[in-house]
Amino acid sequence: MAIVDLFVFTLFLALYTLAFLSGIGRALAALITWFGVMVAAAFFTRPLAGGLRELIPAMSRWASELLALLLVVVSVGLLGIWGSIWSLRAAPVATWRWQGRGSGPISLLLQALLAMVFAGAVTVSVVMIMTNTIGQLPRDAFGVRLRSEIERARLVPLISDAEPWVQRVVIDWVPGEPPSLLGGA
Repeated sequence: MAIVDLFVFTLFLALYTLAFLSGIGRALAALITWFGVMVAAAFFTRPLAGGLRELIPAMSRWASELLALLLVVVSVGLLGIWGSIWSLRAAPVATWRWQGRGSGPISLLLQALLAMVFAGAVTVSVVMIMTNTIGQLPRDAFGVRLRSEIERARLVPLISDAEPWVQRVVIDWVPGEPPSLLGGA
């Protein structure tokens, strides 16, 4: 088993477990936060990367896009988490009643489905960003080693089949060209 396969499997399993154990409301909030993060990443990464390259002219395109993507994902992700926590505090009684009712098999099925969609969407996004970043690395020993790990992986081609879905749902309708890390030119 390649190291990348172990990473992808562990990531999916951890995300699924966290989303399932957190409940329907929080899993839905996490899915909405993922959507907001990906839209913000598609919209703000390229301009922020251009600003970073103007600030540090020696920075390569992939490094500036990766740094800009990380800044956007962390800031928007933290805003999404803060908004989720704030909204649960704003309506604690309604949230408690809604969570208390959902204890049947249909609720568990919905919870499992939401957890699967969330874990799959985040895993596909991470693998897409990882493969696009590694594809842009220089042709030195480190870049060649990472490319060989990606080529040896058995889960990456399966997950890459879902990338067009993520691009269609999140990235394609955002105005402008998405960054190369998200499948743009």
